[in-house]
Amino acid sequence: MNLNDYLDPIDLKFAIKDFVNPKDQLISSVSAHTSEKKIKAIENYNVAIIGVPDNRPENVDESVNGLLKIREYLYSLSSFNKQVKIYDLGNLKRGNTTNDHSIGLRDVIVELLALNIIPIIIGSSEDIIYPNYLAYQKLDKKINLVTIDSKINIVENREKEFKSALWKVIVENNESLFFFSNIGYQTHFVNSKITKYLSDQLHFFYRLGYIRSKIKEVEPIFRDADLIGLNISSVRQSDAFGQTHPSPNGYYGEEICQMARYAGLSTKLSSFGIYDYNFEFDINFQTAHLIAQIIWYFIDGYINRITEYPFENDQNYKKFIVNLDSFKQELVFYKSEKTDRWWVEVPSFKTNTTKHVLISCTYDDYKDAGNGDVPERWLKTFQKIN
Repeated sequence: MNLNDYLDPIDLKFAIKDFVNPKDQLISSVSAHTSEKKIKAIENYNVAIIGVPDNRPENVDESVNGLLKIREYLYSLSSFNKQVKIYDLGNLKRGNTTNDHSIGLRDVIVELLALNIIPIIIGSSEDIIYPNYLAYQKLDKKINLVTIDSKINIVENREKEFKSALWKVIVENNESLFFFSNIGYQTHFVNSKITKYLSDQLHFFYRLGYIRSKIKEVEPIFRDADLIGLNISSVRQSDAFGQTHPSPNGYYGEEICQMARYAGLSTKLSSFGIYDYNFEFDINFQTAHLIAQIIWYFIDGYINRITEYPFENDQNYKKFIVNLDSFKQELVFYKSEKTDRWWVEVPSFKTNTTKHVLISCTYDDYKDAGNGDVPERWLKTFQKIN
């Protein structure tokens, strides 16, 4: 496919900070789709940035300006010590209809995934997560989807003929979905019917207070994720004014950047989206600056990825076997000697011979098993695959 047919060029003639050598800024590592330089060979790139403006005609110009402001802050940040090849593909062209817009983004993401290029998608609406999901479906992949959001927006309004993106993914078109996890929902925004439904479907959801007290718990969740969508409204309003649905509670800026780095470190993760940016309310462009830093930390995580998988090489791992008195199945854990990461085996009995699936876990999961408690992530995976 010709990506130039799907994406508008951008103008990068904004003011890079004069007091910093351009070679020390991220702009030195970026190739960009501009009116003078069309998209050509991208096969050797690691990361591609895509802006998705609001598709409504009255909001397009403001949305494009917001995406440009994010880029201005991003490319003025420091360059990395390790080599990374970044291609800014520009902004998605407006479709004649909302469906055209969605299918266009899906096709662009399919192309990038096929080339093993990680798309970083920035937009004004969380609806973007649906075409991102459809790209995996078109490639016939079963995925784990993670959202970082204060809400779990699984909504259908038949009177207005409205279905939220998560409704389409989790309820209506879930053939390609294995696990869904929400990180940091706030109870006052989420109806108990939604959490009960997710629990019945063996999905995961974690309250904001829990994640903030145990932020390292995020790492194994992200390690098994294929697609992560970050809603900027998960950040408290005082740290990010430019959001569609602001709230006084949420993550601090540094916490969301730490999670972005965990996301980048995941060798399984193949796309990352940031949604719900509202340029109109962005006082002093603080949110644009924060989104730029989120992207920077994601890329920093990416270039520091370490590929580990205990089944492929047992030499660098310690193996721990836990027998539970109240449970017939023994639990087999692995710990990396290099990174202190943990995994646990989950047996599958669907075939004549027992196979094992390896899922990421934490040291706390191992300790819980030692105390006689079956870890939730093990139990739900066991139920899913059997």
